Amino acid sequence: MKKNHFDINRPVHLARRDVFFERAAELLYTPFQRLPTAQRIQHIETVLSLLKTSEQHAFFAIQASRALPREHDMLRFLRLIHDSVQSAHAMMQHQLHLEGEESFLCQFLSATPEQCVLPAMHYQRRAEDILQGLWNVLQLAHTAYRQLQQANQDQFLPEERERYRLAYESFREDVMQLPVASALA
Repeated sequence: MKKNHFDINRPVHLARRDVFFERAAELLYTPFQRLPTAQRIQHIETVLSLLKTSEQHAFFAIQASRALPREHDMLRFLRLIHDSVQSAHAMMQHQLHLEGEESFLCQFLSATPEQCVLPAMHYQRRAEDILQGLWNVLQLAHTAYRQLQQANQDQFLPEERERYRLAYESFREDVMQLPVASALA
């Protein structure tokens, strides 16, 4: 595609990057640890989907001729966050495979449900550790993210600023309609 396409659509790509990242962060901060494992997995899958969309639009935004150097770091940051959430997701899935009397993994291992409790708890703790580290990183990122967002706004022409605002509001409304784990809604 021509560079012009990315320049024209840059405010929209940045709006999507920002909305989807912000919603993912909100969902990560929502207390969901007490949900059943299957619902926690569903919640994390929603976060992964939001982060993937944010990554895609961050990538499109940096293709524009006026992309800021820090935007490349933002894309790398989004990928890091996605990888961390993916790791927590894997731990939760392992936990789920060890829970319950019908657990395929316990059956495969010829283990009793009681024997599977300890490894399941281990995976649960690993997921919680990963998420705790992620929350700490997200707190550190708040100022840098807002500074980048402001630098993007400062770079916009008035009509681009308005396009960003309209797109942001529209996408924010849409993303708030996405389903989240039922106990959180």
